[in-house]
Amino acid sequence: MCSKKINNKIIKIAQTICAFLVLANFQSHAVETSIQAHKVDHDKSYGYTLALGGDLFNQRAINWQVAYNRLEDVKITWNNDDIDFSLDTVELALSYRYYPSSYDKFIRSLSVEFQVGAGIALTETKFDWPELQEEKYFSEQGDVNPFLSVLVHKEISKSTSIHLGIKHYTSYSEFDDISSVFVGFTYRFSQKRGL
Repeated sequence: MCSKKINNKIIKIAQTICAFLVLANFQSHAVETSIQAHKVDHDKSYGYTLALGGDLFNQRAINWQVAYNRLEDVKITWNNDDIDFSLDTVELALSYRYYPSSYDKFIRSLSVEFQVGAGIALTETKFDWPELQEEKYFSEQGDVNPFLSVLVHKEISKSTSIHLGIKHYTSYSEFDDISSVFVGFTYRFSQKRGL
C-alpha cells in the first residue's frame, strides 16, 4: 500500500514537471543549460546541479528553471549519532534577472539573478536500528522544500556565461536549513521565431 502511494506521488510529480516544461517551452525565446558545483554548509558535504531553463514571455529578465540537484554527505544528528545522507531533488524555480546599465563594458557583462523555487525529494532518507527494531525517516519521496538563491552571472560570449551564487533551503524536511555556495557554467540556445 505504501509503495503504491509513493509511486502515485512520483507519477504526479513527473506530470507536474512535464506540464511545466511544455508550457515554459512555448513561452521561451531562449533555452539555457547549466551545471553547478556546490559546497554545502555541512562539514564534508558537497554537491552538483544540472539545470535546464529559459526566459518567459520573451522577457529576458523573467526566467524559469528545472534542475536535478544532488548533495552528498549531508549530516543530521539523531539519538546522539551523526548520520550522513545523500539528497536527490528535482527543482522548479522562477527568477528575476537584473541587468545593470553602464558605459563600463565589464559592468554591462554582469547580471544579478534572484531565484525562488521548490525542491521535490526523489529519494527517502531513512535510518534503521535493527537492535531497537526502529526506523526513522528524515525525508521521504515527494517532500516539497522551498529554497531561495542569488546568483551573479558574468557573460563570456552571447551564448556562454559563468556564475557564482548562494542557495538556501529554508527547511529541508527534518534536515532543517541547508545552505550552499556554488559556481557554475551556462550555455544559452536561442530559438528562432516565426517558423
